[in-house]
Amino acid sequence: MRLSALPLLLFTVVACGTPPPPQPPAPPVVTTTVAVTTTPPIPDRQPHTLVLNATGSGDAMLNKIKYSLDGQVQEEGATQLPWRKSLSVPADGLPHSWELSITYTAGRSAKLDVFALYDGKEMGRTAGGGGGTGNTKMTGGASIGGRVNG
Repeated sequence: MRLSALPLLLFTVVACGTPPPPQPPAPPVVTTTVAVTTTPPIPDRQPHTLVLNATGSGDAMLNKIKYSLDGQVQEEGATQLPWRKSLSVPADGLPHSWELSITYTAGRSAKLDVFALYDGKEMGRTAGGGGGTGNTKMTGGASIGGRVNG
């Protein structure tokens, strides 16, 4: 009886030592990476406006107009009043220098007003005019200048 129990015992030991059947593969793990970037708000980068003006009354005549922004000089010849020039100033936070110089001829009753506006605010003003008697004309000059932040 011992011998007949041995094959049964071997079968039982062999059956117990068999590994379990393989498991189905696990579904793949999907990872999604989302990059979130935050950009600080950009300040208004529209250029500023510098408007140079010469107005007046009477028989004033502008002989020569010279203006500059950051050293870039421009010149214009003789013209009648009123005169106006609009310049763009970069919005870079840096200081920018400007200047306006006008030579004129004016009769006795002439008046001249020279001024600059930066984004609508007055930045400088000067005035001139005629003099003398009869039909005499005077020659004069007027200039203004300054610095603005872009």
